[in-house]
Order: sequence, then C-alpha cells, then structure tokens
Amino acid sequence: MAKLETFKRVKEVGIIPAIRTSNQDDAVKAAEAIKNGGIPIIEISLATKNALDVLDAVAMAHSQSMLVGAGTVVDAEGVRQAALAGAQFIVTPGFSLEAVEKAKEFDIAIFAGALTPTEVQLASASGADAVKVFPCFAAAGTRYLKALRGEYPATDFIASGGVGLDNCGDYIRAGACAIGVGGEIADFESMAVGDYRIFTVRARRLREAVQNARSLMEGSASFNARERR
Repeated sequence: MAKLETFKRVKEVGIIPAIRTSNQDDAVKAAEAIKNGGIPIIEISLATKNALDVLDAVAMAHSQSMLVGAGTVVDAEGVRQAALAGAQFIVTPGFSLEAVEKAKEFDIAIFAGALTPTEVQLASASGADAVKVFPCFAAAGTRYLKALRGEYPATDFIASGGVGLDNCGDYIRAGACAIGVGGEIADFESMAVGDYRIFTVRARRLREAVQNARSLMEGSASFNARERR
C-alpha cells in the first residue's frame, strides 16, 4: 500500500495501537485480537529484544488484512531495518530528519514525534506525513494540542502519551487526526497470561469512542453552517 493510502487509512480509523513484546506469538495473537475489535492497525515497538523478528512475524501474519507499522524508531537505520521487516509506516518518539528522509526513500508513511512548537515546525517542514505530539500528558494535554492546531492548521497531529478511553474523544475534538495508544489496549499483564480477548473489548470501545467524538463534531459543524445561512 502506497504511503498516501496508508496515511488515509490511519486517519479514517483514527487509532494506532502499539504493542511491546519480544514474543512473536504474543504479538501475532494480540494484533489479531485488536483487529477483531475493529482496529486494523498495529504498531510494533522496536524498543524490545527481538523487535525486528516480532515485526516480521506480525507483518507476515497480518499485512494483508491490517496496517503493520514500526514504533519507537529513532534513526535512519531503524527505518531501513523496519521497512525491510515489512513495516508499512514508521512512528518516531522524537524528531529525526534522517529518519524522515529514509522513510521517503522507502516510500512509507512516517509520523514524526515532537513536543515543542519548534520541534513541530521542524517535523512538519521535513515532509513527515504527520506529527505525533508526545508525550501529551506532559504538556497540558488537549489544551496544548488545541493551541498547536491553532498555530499550525495545515499540520496533521497524532496525540500520544496518556491517551485512553476516558479522554480520546477530547483529543479528537481538540484536533487530533488520530491517537496513539499502548497499554490502554495491550497491557503487559494481560499478554503475559494470554488474555487477548480483553484487547478486542478495549479496541472496540476505543473505536466507538473515536467515532462518537467525530460524529458529534460533524453534527456541530452542520448546525453551525445552518445557523450562518
């Protein structure tokens, strides 16, 4: 899938669940459970042992039915390795121009991490497909994201870090085109005991919350348009 189509799909779904595990079988089963909950997207963190093997296993099992990406990518070499392992998109925790340039070489979408306005500006100017504001909880959350959206209206923002079921709708209404979640769906404890069904339940609830937030926004926009006429 071309990177523009990949990013379009990410925005349509609005949620990027991340998995951290060094066990290939756990990752494949967790991804399946999340897909069953209505989120056909998964991000495999490269911050764990055997991460590239895990990414390769998930891509082999699920890349025909869901988007498989690599997260916690910090440099160009990480992008190269992830792309060769089957990643369809890249997520970075901070901004790396070299990583963005390498993603362009492979023609895969990249969501560059940033927090400060300067970092957002650099990431946006680099040609990254979206800017991941991370960690949101460290910067006044939705108020901060809304402020950034006001200054950079042409930038697509993904909210990550402290985003979960209780506040995901707030981040969507604040202007996030998508949210990034980790343990809010796939926590270590549940994975350790093989309780993948809870991932399906959590994924379904998050998908519904995001859809409801978007529906409310669309309804409000339609009402305001009628009022202006």
